[in-house]
Amino acid sequence: MITVGIDLSSSREGTAASVIEWRESRVVVHLPELRCDDDQLDHLIDRADVVGIDAPFGWPKAFVEAVAGWSEIRWSSENRKRLRFRATDLFVRDTLGIWPLSVSTDRIALPAMRVNALLTRHQVEDRSGGAKFYEVYPAATLKSWGLPCRGYKLLDSDCRNTRLGILRELRTMLRFLDIPNEYASTSDALDALIACLTARLAFQKGTVEAQGEHVRSEGWIHFPLNGTLPTG
Repeated sequence: MITVGIDLSSSREGTAASVIEWRESRVVVHLPELRCDDDQLDHLIDRADVVGIDAPFGWPKAFVEAVAGWSEIRWSSENRKRLRFRATDLFVRDTLGIWPLSVSTDRIALPAMRVNALLTRHQVEDRSGGAKFYEVYPAATLKSWGLPCRGYKLLDSDCRNTRLGILRELRTMLRFLDIPNEYASTSDALDALIACLTARLAFQKGTVEAQGEHVRSEGWIHFPLNGTLPTG
């Protein structure tokens, strides 16, 4: 089988993809693909059996309803929380102690628009996971595996060393993987790799199952269940 991981930005700049072929004889980790446009992503997706995408698959149900017919006359901290965060965002916060970016109010909003165009092109109706497509959050996966989930995003030498350290740990944890050092070149490449591995794990039923009544429209972040690792 082929898994594809995508670290999705609002444009091709900052968008990276990782492809892993899970063969019977060996597992092949291809070099990262950087600066991916929509045509390139669609080509990779068409070849893939499972796809993990680092971008929110939907918006909070309360936010969608509020924008469609605004009627609030009072503003409160409870309103802010309902309109900013999905059920899956709150679950990640309660489980791992880290806040995903708010899809409705933070800078992740533009990638969310792009991923929803992508999901529409590929006729995805249920955004909670399965049927090939899974929403992932690399920081949640890294933390679940006991690896650094912060301090690796910049292009300076310290962050690159952190990325190289993460790759070394992954090679130790997943000895069947021969991961090229090119995945330490940028955080986009590394996040694409983590998305790819998480997609494999989701296919193997090793991620936390979707919970809540609105996950089909809001989306659900898949991250490892009790630190589970994908198998070859």
